[in-house]
Amino acid sequence: MEKLEERFERLERLAEYFIEEMADFKKWVVRFLSEYKREVDRQIREYKEETNKRIEEYRRENNKRWGELANKLGTIVEDIIYPAFRPVIRKYFGCEPEKTFMRLEYINREKGIYEEFDAVAVCQDKAFLLEAKSTPREKHIEEFKEKAKRFLQYFSEFGDKKLILIMASLSFKEDFVKQLSKTNIYAMAYREWEYMDILNFEEVKGA
Repeated sequence: MEKLEERFERLERLAEYFIEEMADFKKWVVRFLSEYKREVDRQIREYKEETNKRIEEYRRENNKRWGELANKLGTIVEDIIYPAFRPVIRKYFGCEPEKTFMRLEYINREKGIYEEFDAVAVCQDKAFLLEAKSTPREKHIEEFKEKAKRFLQYFSEFGDKKLILIMASLSFKEDFVKQLSKTNIYAMAYREWEYMDILNFEEVKGA
């Protein structure tokens, strides 16, 4: 029968071995966690770099598209509104324009005056002044009315004709159209995105 002392010594050796193994396991766990943390940090860093790169690419592309859109809106008169100007006048006002002007300029170098009018059409007894806005705002209404007064001052040859004001855009909010109607300005825009049309003809005509 194994002596008690020998059994105790063997248990001590087993305990020492277990302690050494646990120490090695602890070192392995610490090393594993350290390596795992470095790997996670690396992936997070790469993800952030990739995300920032994509955000920057998106920002550049978005700026480019906005720039292209801004340039396109700059030609809204030439591309969309002006071609519809004469047909709209013919349809709603029953007259065939004798003359039409796009971006009619008034220049007075002595007084330092330069002003541009988006579109003008002239019938026998009427003159049509069109102002195009890519983003119509309430302040533009009063500015347009003041601009119309200057138009008659600059071009006295149209003074014997009834001046009709038309504000044009791709679309108008309903409240804005009502504001235009109150000031006797016609609203010209897409009707349900099908064709350019006068949206408040009856309201202004009956005023």
